[in-house]
Order: sequence, then structure tokens, then C-alpha cells
Amino acid sequence: MSDDVDGQTMTGNVPVYASAMVFIGVWGLVLAGLNMFNMAHPTYHVSWGGLFTFEATNAAFYVPETDGFHFEVLGDTIFIIACAGLIGFGSKMIGEHRKLGDWIKGLLINDTWPALNDPSLAGGQRTSSAWCLLLGLAFYLYFGIAHQGWIDVGVYSVSIALIASGFALNHASRAPPGDEKID
Repeated sequence: MSDDVDGQTMTGNVPVYASAMVFIGVWGLVLAGLNMFNMAHPTYHVSWGGLFTFEATNAAFYVPETDGFHFEVLGDTIFIIACAGLIGFGSKMIGEHRKLGDWIKGLLINDTWPALNDPSLAGGQRTSSAWCLLLGLAFYLYFGIAHQGWIDVGVYSVSIALIASGFALNHASRAPPGDEKID
């Protein structure tokens, strides 16, 4: 894919790390918002400074003294700025390779999701990939909404295992065929 936009030639090959930066930044902003309203965990509030320094600076999890909104000026501000920076840098890199709107559209309209119900499109690997991705995201969203398990280690471990398997199977389904004989 090559488009000429404002005198620049844009290619469709977006670096994987750019997309990862955007996803992690958006996810961090959502967690920061949930944490400020004491909705990230049913009983604890997360101190981002304590979490990222492995409690060298302060406790990572504590019970807030007030219900409702709680904002730690230093920790929450730095975390929000870092997440916004990830989104900004990732979006800039994506914008250098592809139109940002096309990239967002490509997340939903691509050749992975139709494989959910049609293994003939790219074989069982892509079908398994799509199901792993869908189940991992659905599991995380369900437990986050139903049980306020947005920062629960058990929920992360199940979700990450499914989502990582989905990405691995998706990339494996796109590998060129190899030789039949190994010798």
C-alpha cells in the first residue's frame, strides 16, 4: 500500500512496537481513570509510584481514606503524562507509515476477525487466533466490569495467555510454507 499524502509516500507497514505503545498508553489512561474513582479494585487504590518502584518509594496498594474521587498529585500526574506520551509517540510513528484513521479502521476490518467462523479463510491457526484474541479481551472486560478486577493478577494471567497465544497464532498463520523435507 502506498499513498501520496502532502508529498509524502506512506507505506502500510506499521512497526509492531508503535501499535503496542498506543495500546499500552490507552490501557494505562483507562486504568488511571478507574483508579482515581476507586474502581480499579474493589478495596485498594493503586499508587503508581509504589507499583513501578516495587514499593521502594511507598506502598503500591493501600486502602483510600475517602470514598469517591482520589487523586495523588505526583504519582497520578506522572503516570498520566507517561501514558499520554506513549500514545503520542506511537501515533506519530503510525502516522509516518500509514494514515491514523486507516490504522484504527484496520483494527476492526481485517482478515483475522472473519476467520472466527470460517476456517477456510486461512486455516485453523487463524481461526484459533481470532478466538483466543476475542476470548482474552472478553474475559478481561467481563471481570473488570463485573468484579472490578482491572488490576487483578489472576485476570491478567488468563487474559495475557489468551491474547499472546492469539497474536502468536495469527503471525504463525502468515508464515510462508516451508520445505516438506527436513534432511
